Amino acid sequence: MLEKIREGSQGIIAKSILGLVILTFALAGVGSYLSTPAEQNVAEVNGEKISRADFDQAFQSERARMQQQFGEMYAALAADTAYMNNFRNDVLERLINEKLEQQLATKLGLRVSDDQVRQAVRGMTEFQIDGSFNNDRYLALLRQNGFQPDQFRELMRSQMTRNQLLQGMVGSEFATAAEMQQLMKLQQQQRDIAFLRFNAADYTAQVELTDQLLQDYYVTNLPQFETEQKVAVEYIEISAASLASDVPVTAEEVDAYYQANKARYSREERRQVAHIMLESEEDNSEIQAQAEALLAQLQAGADFAALAKEKSADTFSAENGGVLDWLAAGDMDPQFEQAAFALTSEGALTDVVKSAYGYHIIKLVALEPAQVTPLAEVADDISQRIKQERASTAFYDLQQRLAEVSFEVPDTLEEAAQVTGQKVISTPLFSRSEATMPLATPVVLNKIFNADFIAEGLNSELIELDKEHAIVVRVKEQLAARTQSLDEVKVQVEAAVTAEQSALLAKQQAEQVLQAAAETGLAAQAEQLGRTLENSAATPRFGGSLDGQIRAKAFAMARPQADKPAIELVELANGDVALVTVTAVTDAELTTVADNAQLKALSDQQAEKVYRAMIDAIKADADISRNLRLMQSAE
Repeated sequence: MLEKIREGSQGIIAKSILGLVILTFALAGVGSYLSTPAEQNVAEVNGEKISRADFDQAFQSERARMQQQFGEMYAALAADTAYMNNFRNDVLERLINEKLEQQLATKLGLRVSDDQVRQAVRGMTEFQIDGSFNNDRYLALLRQNGFQPDQFRELMRSQMTRNQLLQGMVGSEFATAAEMQQLMKLQQQQRDIAFLRFNAADYTAQVELTDQLLQDYYVTNLPQFETEQKVAVEYIEISAASLASDVPVTAEEVDAYYQANKARYSREERRQVAHIMLESEEDNSEIQAQAEALLAQLQAGADFAALAKEKSADTFSAENGGVLDWLAAGDMDPQFEQAAFALTSEGALTDVVKSAYGYHIIKLVALEPAQVTPLAEVADDISQRIKQERASTAFYDLQQRLAEVSFEVPDTLEEAAQVTGQKVISTPLFSRSEATMPLATPVVLNKIFNADFIAEGLNSELIELDKEHAIVVRVKEQLAARTQSLDEVKVQVEAAVTAEQSALLAKQQAEQVLQAAAETGLAAQAEQLGRTLENSAATPRFGGSLDGQIRAKAFAMARPQADKPAIELVELANGDVALVTVTAVTDAELTTVADNAQLKALSDQQAEKVYRAMIDAIKADADISRNLRLMQSAE
């Protein structure tokens, strides 16, 4: 039979069929390759791309910082679409600046070695437990924040390289006493200010809203009316911490644990000694005789610390009178340790002792006997430890059952909840910027806003959020991003156009008054309008009750000339307009001399200005394309 099959496979028909099968697979493979969407990028800087993943990572980190800083107030900020759009743009600009810094650092040949990166990571307190680097915590935190170890190392390398550039700039800046004196003089200057305010609200009745005005504003400000993609999800969250609170522990179990782990609650006898060492790896009768002579001096009453500083070859301990750190069994050379532990009273001396390093004279400085911590002092700690150990065991069993059932019954979480005894938590619709923990972690956000995952409508795999903390999630509903129609936002648009046009009318009248005031003076124009100039005498540069924008404009103006004081227009943030004039300037009389702290602060300010100027300069020459609006609309 095999021979017939082999003969048949060599025929023309068989070869034709085989060729068609190969062609089908080849075209399917090419089609899959071509249909795979290219990675979307939010910006490109001099040919280097900033990916959506990089942007999301930075956005979530910055948002977490804002949540921590503002607490419950952040929810109100996040609900403001305009604020969040500006927030996202700020994050993008920061990433662009970092990319420009990195490119400049590379151009200048700045480098950071693997060892420097490793030491920096190990020194980060976030990855430490009891002051020591913990690899499990390191990996757990990276997973929680959506990083792979090699990705995080490269991020650290990039940041450290940019820091070299920034430190070089900051370190090269300095400030002189004369500069500080001039700055202090300007800061303490006072000005008499007069102004005439035109309130935009007073012109509201004059505004005529037309369909064209509304349409123009709507079209010009379309991004303001874009909604974010939203999803509603269900999830089951499990953690060892929540399980531990339900674990009962009896007094008998605490006692049994204590007896089985007594070594953990005991401390062996330890002692602190001082020594004088004469270095000699080999036996040497001459050096031994020198050591014997020193011992005789000590026995005759010589000061041990003074002799150690003068004679000991162990220069580190000699600076401290020969005193070493506390010793426990196994810490030192056997011969040294045997002699040291034979001493039983403080101040006692050994005979001359030969070790692998030389000849020693050892003195007992302090002795602490072995200690056992009573059960009563550690009972609470033991109870908590038992709870944690049992909770960890329960967590891993629960994790396995949750992963299995959520996979076997993929279109609902109810079955998994019944098997594991957990609760399915359901959320209303929310956007990326509105997500709260545990859904706000990058690894979960990337999952629930993934188009393929949403289309499937199935449970996710088990997602690890932290050590012994996991979640399974599914999307139950989604609302695609879209641009709201003019009819939907007409009230909002009418209010915005009214405010815009009112401010424009206020500015137009202010400009007319300004033109006339150039000839007659501002006070005369105020009188013609039936109004009185507002005055602010002896106004300080900083603080006070005067509107900040008016004060800033007044202090930016030239000193008044006796015959013709300057008048300038300033548009205020609320839409009002003011005409401002300075009637007098009072300079401060300084008698104090700037101290080092003030000079350091001024130097730092100058360094910041230099840095900003550098960024602006290289950004002006850079080839930068931004695509954030497309990314927002795609969410």
